[in-house]
Amino acid sequence: MRLPNVKALMFDLDDTITDFRTASDKAFAVAFGDISRETGVSLQLMRDTYMDLFEDFYTMHLQGDINLEEFRVYRFSRMFEILRLPMDDRLLDLCLDFEEVYDRSLEMFPDAMDVLVELSQAYPMALITNGPTDAQWFKINKFHLEGLFDIVLVSDQIGIAKPDPRIFQVALAGMRVRPSEAVMVGNSLEHDHWGAINSGCRFIWANLTRDPLPKGWPEPDAEIHHFTELRPLLLGFVQSDEPDDGASTVSTVSTVRTERTE
Repeated sequence: MRLPNVKALMFDLDDTITDFRTASDKAFAVAFGDISRETGVSLQLMRDTYMDLFEDFYTMHLQGDINLEEFRVYRFSRMFEILRLPMDDRLLDLCLDFEEVYDRSLEMFPDAMDVLVELSQAYPMALITNGPTDAQWFKINKFHLEGLFDIVLVSDQIGIAKPDPRIFQVALAGMRVRPSEAVMVGNSLEHDHWGAINSGCRFIWANLTRDPLPKGWPEPDAEIHHFTELRPLLLGFVQSDEPDDGASTVSTVSTVRTERTE
């Protein structure tokens, strides 16, 4: 079922369009594999600890408390402290190894480019991403995304981060649509969904990892498990050659909340 009265789209980048998780897993394995084997601390625990710290240190960077290079190193050094891993002269080299492998390994999700091209021909679109300016623009340029979007907003570049409604309002003003006419597509409930709620927009949860919705969290307007599932929601059709991963499309479309009033 197609979502009604949609006139513009907004997209998140990391783990929505690009596969951040897979690339970071590969980078952790290469950069910190030896440390894991030496200490017995699992790579999964390292990654989970790192991700918990990422938001805290990024907020500090956004507020001007630490610069970009400090942000890149401190998130790892603090992880080492918490897990009581040996910190020696290798740490900086390990951080650089992580960044190099991550940049090289990062890919878009399957079919994301094809669907984005189709959507860009039907709607004005904005890309709204939290992260350091150079890191996010590296991804945007690597996959030639800028030409698909009418507006590109990087939180570090403009000094506002999701879920602050102001960053959504900038996108809405640029696309000249009302909040009720726009849909945000993203993987993060905390940043993308809450930001959409705060700004009065609808939300499609790009739940590509099939995580359960936390108890008590507001229902999204729709949920997808594969990028191609945006076609019936936003274009009103399904291509016959789209991959069939079970009943994902049926279950996804059935989650559309048609009772919303505009």
